[in-house]
Amino acid sequence: MKDEIKTTLLEYDKSTFLIDLVKHNNDAMYVAITQTIKKEGNKTEVQQIKINPTVLLDIIEVLTDYKDVFPTIKRAKKDYISPEKVSEMIKRYLKGKVELKDLAMQFDCKEEIIEQIFNNKGIKIVSNEIPTEENKWKRKHL
Repeated sequence: MKDEIKTTLLEYDKSTFLIDLVKHNNDAMYVAITQTIKKEGNKTEVQQIKINPTVLLDIIEVLTDYKDVFPTIKRAKKDYISPEKVSEMIKRYLKGKVELKDLAMQFDCKEEIIEQIFNNKGIKIVSNEIPTEENKWKRKHL
């Protein structure tokens, strides 16, 4: 079992990065980076890397050196969802009155991002729709 201690979301035009500080039940910790790349036709590609904390400083040093190679690089537009906003999203969703599309509108982000955050937190996504009479009948007779 694992527990996400902290989650940071970085959202860009073509991809999103979910950066988690994770703690296992044996108290071992690591950083997990999940990249979701948006492709044509609403398709996505998901990649994940888990980084052991013993190599984290070396990786940060290398990336800092690489940054100097790109002196004219401009910062991409990113949307950051703070841990406080994530907690509020989860609170509203678990009350059962707010759907993902409404949360997306309230927090000015995409539904897919909220889905990814919830999946990362182990929260099951279910429909809030009230079953119709037709659906009730189907459930009883299956």
